[in-house]
Amino acid sequence: MDTSMTHKHITVPANAPAGFSRRNLLRGSVTLGLAAMVGSVMPWRSVMAAQASQDDFVVLSQFLVSRPVNPVLAARYYAALDKRAPNFSTNVLALKQLVAAQGYTHVDAYLAQPDPDASLKATATSIISAWYLGIVGEPADAELISFSLAMMYVPTHGILAIPTYGGGPASWGAKPAVIQDSKV
Repeated sequence: MDTSMTHKHITVPANAPAGFSRRNLLRGSVTLGLAAMVGSVMPWRSVMAAQASQDDFVVLSQFLVSRPVNPVLAARYYAALDKRAPNFSTNVLALKQLVAAQGYTHVDAYLAQPDPDASLKATATSIISAWYLGIVGEPADAELISFSLAMMYVPTHGILAIPTYGGGPASWGAKPAVIQDSKV
């Protein structure tokens, strides 16, 4: 009598469904359980919508600054800008659709349009400002996203060294008081 597990021949009844076995049933139930667990932890629709908005932001940013942008920085800029303006993500989509519908090929054509929507123009200005300054927000609540990779340094790249200090333009504090030499 052969007790080896490797050479057994199992006969399947003729009326058994194809592909049905305890192993497949176990695999299916584990897969279904994992899918249910992950689905309850992560709301996929909102994750996919946020990703689509960030992808739209990258495309819109490339149009507005007329050069390729870093997707990692784009995600950081998007989060900071979205946090400060409640209608930011809606305006990004509307602005991207407007650019596509009008067939603008350069940001100058968009900026030259007569009677632009004030909200969309403010969104475009905030995106351009963020990329060039590396800062999002006003001085009271400014958030530094990138100092050395701010686009204001691109024109002089290779000619001038990027400063290794500061939080961006006009970020210096008050001049320190002059202390007279004192004898110790």
